[in-house]
Amino acid sequence: MWAAGPGADRLGRRITAPGACTCPPQAEVVHNGASVRTAVDRYPYAPVMSLRPKDLRRDTIYSRADLLLRGMHRRHLASDAMRRVFPGWWMRADVETSLEQLARVFQSAVRPGAVFSHETAAELVGFPLPRTLTHAFGAPIHCRGPEGAPRTSGGLVVVHQPMDEPAFVHEGLEISHPLIALREIAPRLTHVELVVCLDALAADRFGTERRMRRPEIENFVATMRGRGTPALRRAVPELRERSWSPMETKLRLLILERGYPEPGLNVQVVEPTTGRLFYIDLAYEKEKIAIEYDSEDHRKNQERWQEDLNKNDVLHEAGWKVVRASIADYHRPADLFARLDDALRRRRTSAG
Repeated sequence: MWAAGPGADRLGRRITAPGACTCPPQAEVVHNGASVRTAVDRYPYAPVMSLRPKDLRRDTIYSRADLLLRGMHRRHLASDAMRRVFPGWWMRADVETSLEQLARVFQSAVRPGAVFSHETAAELVGFPLPRTLTHAFGAPIHCRGPEGAPRTSGGLVVVHQPMDEPAFVHEGLEISHPLIALREIAPRLTHVELVVCLDALAADRFGTERRMRRPEIENFVATMRGRGTPALRRAVPELRERSWSPMETKLRLLILERGYPEPGLNVQVVEPTTGRLFYIDLAYEKEKIAIEYDSEDHRKNQERWQEDLNKNDVLHEAGWKVVRASIADYHRPADLFARLDDALRRRRTSAG
């Protein structure tokens, strides 16, 4: 029997206030939002079978063994109130965590020495991936190694064979080189999606966390081997450094596919009275035709909506013809190209 002491009843059990966490002292392993805590080796009191999901810290990931040792019943662990984030690791289901937070825990406590790869590395560095390849949509954590670790494939974590290929540290996380990660997922991307990712990597604004200039990308891809490399090499000639969003890239490729001349990207226009700078998404400067993409964010974001109104006024005052495009136009472009044809014909006729 445990000896009674301050804060304990006559049976040696700890007395806690109603609603207080009944967890024993914890040893913090990782900080930064999604921390990991493990139980201390020896308990000064007997575990109490009353730990519930609501008693757990919201910013903490726990090992299964730790939770059972602390007194959580298996039925609570298997309930909808708990979420398994890695094999053997759980957290409260009512708490959202980012991929970066989970990655820090994974690399520090779950599988030290692993290098993030495939779509995990691609998402961490900021590639605009299709939704189905994102962690929020259910994509597992992909990593390589560490050396000697067995290859595994599951719904939460996929461990690949370690490879002697370039990696770098991004925000404290060791990940595959961006182009290696892109090559690894290239078989699951369309040609357009690959060009979108390359444009983001090369973009001079609003691109990935780490930028590579076009010559650097071309030289790196030229030395690559393996599955996915041919698709990357087909995409590289179509990358542009001035594309600032996935839809700008998609519209440019769609316009070129239909046989139109290549438009300029994010062409600068200066408002003469204020000196304020505006940028046209896609433009035919000679004909002064601006193609502007209107996303859902443009409609819902008051600041962006006002910005677009101001830009529209400036462009009209400067003699530009504005052709607006939406996501519906991208998927059913007949009307968009009819408006573009009409604008080009009128401008070329008036110029002749």
